[in-house]
Amino acid sequence: MVRENINIGVEMIKPSSPTPPHRKNLRLSFLDQLAPPTYTHIILYFEANDNNCHEGSDETSRKLKRSLSDVLALYYPLAGRIRPEESCVECNDAGAEYSEARFSEDRISDVVENPVVEELAKYVPAAPYGGGDVPLAVQLSFFGCKGVAVGVCMSHRVADAMSLVNFVNAWAAVCRRDAKTVDFIEPTFDLATRFPPADFSRFFPPEAPSPQPPPPEKIVTKRLIFDEQKLAALKKAAAGPEVEKPTRVEAVSAFIWKHLIGASSAAVAAEGGKNNNGGKNRAFAAIHAVDIRSRANPPLPNQVFGNACARSMAMTTAAAAAAEEERNYSYYDVVLKLREAIRKADAEYVGKLENGDEFLEHYSGTEENDPSFKDGSKTLEICCFTSWCRMPAYEADYGWGKPVWVSIIGVPTRKNLIFFMGSKSGDGIEAWLNMAQEDADVIQTNYNLLFSSS
Repeated sequence: MVRENINIGVEMIKPSSPTPPHRKNLRLSFLDQLAPPTYTHIILYFEANDNNCHEGSDETSRKLKRSLSDVLALYYPLAGRIRPEESCVECNDAGAEYSEARFSEDRISDVVENPVVEELAKYVPAAPYGGGDVPLAVQLSFFGCKGVAVGVCMSHRVADAMSLVNFVNAWAAVCRRDAKTVDFIEPTFDLATRFPPADFSRFFPPEAPSPQPPPPEKIVTKRLIFDEQKLAALKKAAAGPEVEKPTRVEAVSAFIWKHLIGASSAAVAAEGGKNNNGGKNRAFAAIHAVDIRSRANPPLPNQVFGNACARSMAMTTAAAAAAEEERNYSYYDVVLKLREAIRKADAEYVGKLENGDEFLEHYSGTEENDPSFKDGSKTLEICCFTSWCRMPAYEADYGWGKPVWVSIIGVPTRKNLIFFMGSKSGDGIEAWLNMAQEDADVIQTNYNLLFSSS
């Protein structure tokens, strides 16, 4: 059956009150400059209930647009336009993009219970690499079962995942007229005061394009569910003398990275290690995005808007990985390596970020920027992890109750990009893996083997 998809149109929603003249220009911070020019997505799914059914789609639409206009008066940069060449947001009240769509054959229960991750992108208004100067785009989707989904796309140039979730909760609170919650999570926009923008051109001049770029790999998105029982088994397997109680994020990260390294090493061995000295000149990095709000000294408020995050990096080489496998390298060994890396993202590290030019000078000489990785004599395979597990996305209530599911979408243009989403119950993890097909298959096989008796 061909599913009906009726787009109702796109309009610009402007703030309910004009942005004051002294706020017309928001500097991007050094941390914002480090963020990729992509959109971050979140989709909240709400089952039909007495509130959203009885008021009808027209009233639901009216409430969302009115409340969006009101919350944009607080989050005024999201109604502006990004000027990356000037490292700022022009807060000109041009508006956020708002669209609606109807999916008469779709049912919330089907999407939640048996999601097809490749199809979820239809519930958001912008592709991951849409780029552009619009900081915010939202889409309200109406389902045939009378349920609704709210899809939000926010530019990573201006905000991290915590800022996105705080915005969603503020918008929901305005919609249900919860002034107390709105006051509690009202944003601040002074990140550039602590982390002023830096001149990147001095350290990283533009690279010449490759004359023969490698053929693109097929990237797939796979969603693996680690419920409480599976997490208990994995954490037990990853525990050891110095990490008696691994966190759920550490345990799942170790599971994925260990088997990704194994898959890559096996692939090189199968090809005879061509063009890379038998595969010996390969290195692997695991990068975790780390929220620095509580790590800074003095701490940053939870409500600070922007990219208040840094990255921790653990590295190993193909030779080291092979030697470790020979001595039965365990999940514990990987957890220990990851924890040591994350602990380095401390107050001292955050302090270095406060002087962007000095940090860039230091970073340009780190192992990750070894020139041999760029000239092809060595290869570096990076796996990036981002955890949303502690973010209160399931608290968003627009007046219809809390969402029955919160999801992201696949990112088919980014290899080895891993997202961790918390489950509604709060004790599980949904791991969203964007990987080459063959690597994803290896992870799936090891997942099935590890939990075959669960």
